[in-house]
Amino acid sequence: MKKALLLILVVCISGLSVTVLAATPKNVGPEIINLKMGVMILPFSHRKHQKELNGECFHCHPKASAGKIDNWGKETAHKICISCHDLEEKGPVECKQCHKK
Repeated sequence: MKKALLLILVVCISGLSVTVLAATPKNVGPEIINLKMGVMILPFSHRKHQKELNGECFHCHPKASAGKIDNWGKETAHKICISCHDLEEKGPVECKQCHKK
């Protein structure tokens, strides 16, 4: 009896972990998004960021519906991008890494 319960528990846990790993966002969006920063265009690896954030769109998109980020510009980019890059210790954090002449 104990072996049967243990087997059922293992199967249930395994099934749950497969479901969690298989979850993907409803709208994966484009692979690359060209963000406008004044006269500069910044190619943003959207799909790569989605994968790294496990499809949790709220990290960049504060509203429930993903899409364009309201008030996108220098201040928003610095607040969202640089703070996350600093926290994760990867990605561009210095001015010249994004602002190429």
